[in-house]
Amino acid sequence: MRVAICALLTAVILIPGAILGTAAGGLVNETLPGNDAIKLPLTALSGLMGMFVGGAVWGWSISRVTKAGAGRRMALAGGIGFALSTIVVVLTLGFLEDLVVQQHRGPQFPIHNVFTMLFVPAAAIITGASGAMLGFGMRDPALAGRLAWLCAISGGCAFLVVNLTLDGLGFRVGAPGAEARATMITTALLGNLAAALAGGAIIGYSARGWSRAFAGSGSQDSGHRHARRFRHPGGR
Repeated sequence: MRVAICALLTAVILIPGAILGTAAGGLVNETLPGNDAIKLPLTALSGLMGMFVGGAVWGWSISRVTKAGAGRRMALAGGIGFALSTIVVVLTLGFLEDLVVQQHRGPQFPIHNVFTMLFVPAAAIITGASGAMLGFGMRDPALAGRLAWLCAISGGCAFLVVNLTLDGLGFRVGAPGAEARATMITTALLGNLAAALAGGAIIGYSARGWSRAFAGSGSQDSGHRHARRFRHPGGR
């Protein structure tokens, strides 16, 4: 049950969070006058803030479901991890898309192959980074490392499965009529949704014992503080 809830929370919070951040950045880019040197940082900042809100809500929600007891830290970690990784990936994708597709520089592959080579690793990076930050929010570097590669692999594979399935059903990115059917947007949205579900499921599965681990950590910290007060009455 926890696995399903974490998967659903990840999908229903982070996907709208990404859309919110993208919309905020697009609004700033369209409304602000000036050159790109000024608009680009403001656009990225607006997108970062919108995605941070989504990531923070997600991190806090995961802490409630898993009873981790580190709500504030996991909210901060979730916001930072999701927002930074998504902004970096989006800017990188935009640069590579312009370089490979628009300027025709680098290896010349069919558009659907370029889409797969760019978006599958992108989904893996965002899923892995977001999962890893929850581990750091728990102050557990080992957990962060496990979540990083487990979430990255599951998220990337989930996106790839959706991409190949839609391609096999005739929804090929870059094919004739694909723009009219919004094939790229549809594939990206469904692929990222699958990646979020897969990454959230991994987090839910890995959350066994988080509440006990946090309680143990808290008990140890309390014991250390009590010992210090005993050895040094009055805080001296």
